Amino acid sequence: MEPSALDLFKEEMSSDETYIKVNCIHRLRTIATVMGPDAVRTQLLPFLSSLLHEEEEVLFALAEALGSIFPFFQNNPASLLSSLETLAALDETVVREQAVKTLNSISSSLSDADVSNLLIPIVLKLANAENFSARISACSLFTAAYPRAGALKEKLRSKFFELSHEDTPMVRRAAVIEVGRFAKVIEKNFVLSDVITDFKQLAQDEQEQVRILCLDSLIDAAKLLTKDENKLHVLPIVLILGDDKSWKVRYHFAIKYHALAEALGKDINESSLVQIIVQLLKDNEADVKCAALKSVQTSYSVFTKERIQSLLIPAIDAIVQDASLPPKVKNNCAEAISEMASYVGKDTASSRLTPMVMSLINDENYEVKLSMIKGLHKLAEVIGAEIISPNLCGILSTLSKDVPQWRIRESVIIACVDITKFLGDEIFTRSLQDIFFNFLTDTVSEVRLTGIIKLGELVRILGDDWVNAELYPKLQDIYHQKNSVIRITVLHALAKLNLTVDQLSTMVYFAAKDNVANVRLVLCKVMKEIGAKNDISTLKNVLQELCKDTDKDVRYFALAALR
Repeated sequence: MEPSALDLFKEEMSSDETYIKVNCIHRLRTIATVMGPDAVRTQLLPFLSSLLHEEEEVLFALAEALGSIFPFFQNNPASLLSSLETLAALDETVVREQAVKTLNSISSSLSDADVSNLLIPIVLKLANAENFSARISACSLFTAAYPRAGALKEKLRSKFFELSHEDTPMVRRAAVIEVGRFAKVIEKNFVLSDVITDFKQLAQDEQEQVRILCLDSLIDAAKLLTKDENKLHVLPIVLILGDDKSWKVRYHFAIKYHALAEALGKDINESSLVQIIVQLLKDNEADVKCAALKSVQTSYSVFTKERIQSLLIPAIDAIVQDASLPPKVKNNCAEAISEMASYVGKDTASSRLTPMVMSLINDENYEVKLSMIKGLHKLAEVIGAEIISPNLCGILSTLSKDVPQWRIRESVIIACVDITKFLGDEIFTRSLQDIFFNFLTDTVSEVRLTGIIKLGELVRILGDDWVNAELYPKLQDIYHQKNSVIRITVLHALAKLNLTVDQLSTMVYFAAKDNVANVRLVLCKVMKEIGAKNDISTLKNVLQELCKDTDKDVRYFALAALR
């Protein structure tokens, strides 16, 4: 007689290898389908219930897999829910959380009678358990049970808020995580009474982690209330959290500022919240300042122009002028200034932001310089040609060639092109062209490669007239440098241009006779690239000669170009 599906399942579950048992449980739905509904209820589930002594990995897989066989218990889910209840009360966190997740998942498929007679008793039993792990699990089940609780709603509400104030910190943390979601399913009058009262106590809890989590749930609750209700009930709690004694709470407040401002609305933000973010910008903790600056970058849309000018700009300027701050703060400051320009307009950006830009671009720390250089094009878009002052050009010229950090030199090259997109060819030719051309002779290949890529963009912006008048003569001028790397860079640059055969021929003939094999090799590659878009058949003889080159790699690429 062949062994049954259950026998095979039991055999694998008796293995000493954990991974075999886990993989076996992952096939539970298939096994249940083979066995049929009756055998699943009478044979399989009792066996599964005997596995609660197994390793954590096995129990986690079981908590997940029990949800997959719920359809077999649709008409009588008591035994399945009982097994999940047991798993939800265990000490292992991942097992407990997965059991709760499965219970929440199948709760929507339960009938009203099953919710009242089975699910709610499970929730209350877990909530009243001596084991704090069970009470933690209970906190996450109230939201699923409440909407269909009927006469038991009051009992559920009372028990939930009792858990949020109990002595065990871990239970309070679990409750405060859920209170925002719980507020979405209870009646509005209880949000204004019970939930708000709960938040007032949680916002002053002795555990800083509880206060941090309180802010997240408070945002969810604020979305359910009107502007006047938020001003009356939620704002006082927000003010307490924004001025918390713990820097970690203030740090979290700064991170969540934008979400909080959107939940409370523009009027409350303008009248009260903006004052908090300004205080956080002045905070003694550098991490709090950093988080506040990050939030400010994404929150300009919720401030009026007047508030930005009167409150935010002075606070950010104070950070720029403070030489004692670590680079990470000024780094975020540079990003915040770049984003601010489009919200304050040309006049304010020119008169109040430009001095800060110059200060940061002259900062001793290279990461601060880098951040400010990367944001220059955003300022140029708003301010216009006025931003390209002789002072700024002088700084950029120095940074493009005389600083040891190649990433700064690269960022200057990129900035020149990005600025040109907004200011046009006249500004580029007059002020930025010589700075940009420094990439051709840079000692770092990454800078030269970036310059060649950006050169392609520049050619599309400025057109062939600029190529013929400015770029091509420059390439001819520097080609005969002793450094072969520069000659190779020039050849790569040629591939980005739309030159005539006559223009190409001079440098092609020189390169074909170069003493350095790498130059000749690059010429073959470049000619292949140019030949794919232009007719250079008159230069075919150059490639034919290179097919006889003494270097085998040159011969290979010359043949490839001819094909």
